[in-house]
Amino acid sequence: MKSKNLYDNINGKNLQRIGVHVSIAKGLIFALDRAKVMGANCMQIFSSPPQAFVPPKFADTECSEFKKKAIEMSIKPIFIHASYLINLASDQARLLKLSVQSLIDDLSFAAKIGALGTIVHTGSHKGKGFTNVLSTVTDSIKLVLANTPKTTKLYLEIAAGGNGKIGSTFEELQKLLAEVKDVRLGVCLDTCHMFVGGYGFNTQAQVDELTKKIESTIGWGVIECMHANDSKGEFGSTRDRHENIGGGFIGKEAFKLLLRNPKFSNLPLILETPGFDQKGPDKKNLEILKSLISI
Repeated sequence: MKSKNLYDNINGKNLQRIGVHVSIAKGLIFALDRAKVMGANCMQIFSSPPQAFVPPKFADTECSEFKKKAIEMSIKPIFIHASYLINLASDQARLLKLSVQSLIDDLSFAAKIGALGTIVHTGSHKGKGFTNVLSTVTDSIKLVLANTPKTTKLYLEIAAGGNGKIGSTFEELQKLLAEVKDVRLGVCLDTCHMFVGGYGFNTQAQVDELTKKIESTIGWGVIECMHANDSKGEFGSTRDRHENIGGGFIGKEAFKLLLRNPKFSNLPLILETPGFDQKGPDKKNLEILKSLISI
């Protein structure tokens, strides 16, 4: 499957896509309106409560209306973030079955609302080691892709590391991609996860090194999104706690270095910050992020 057009092309130049994760607690259409008010032109949502295995419960009419209105508002791409409970490496049959079904539900829902696909935290090997759970993870991914609409994609989010988290290195992600061998499997970057996982970008040399690391492992063609989050954890700490842009250990200057590299700035950027009012991604975070990108 060819990658979808993620941008609007104006006078031969791509319009940068910068967006937010938005709550759907008040409905799908409200989420679109909320994103637009904040100044976003792409977005991410949960399809259902992230701390539970509950399938999406939106009527087909609301899904169709959302899809139509998103096109009219030029909010694209749209991503779904999978449940936090998912573990595609679990040795517990029930949890593994629920994890696979949850992703099947999300990718099916993505097709209904015109979303590009679903972003997932792959899970943890719980001390068993990556190699020992590789077949379980890849078999699970293949099962998900075989039972979902071909118009959608599954994105493995780079993990922060620690506690046996799978996909915390580009080498592990490369191995998963190689074993699955499906163009519908992609990768989502995350600035906080990369930073606390040991991939720095505080100097131009580090940005260049990170760029080369990605090129020599997973390649840029599989990456279609990046979560833009500052970090409450220090570099290499594996502490997965997001902070507002410029308020954490990454800082504005590092973001500026990273986002003025076209390899990163050309990706749709999604904020998952706590917000200055602690109510989630907000307009202020969005404006700060925009100011750090050279236009």
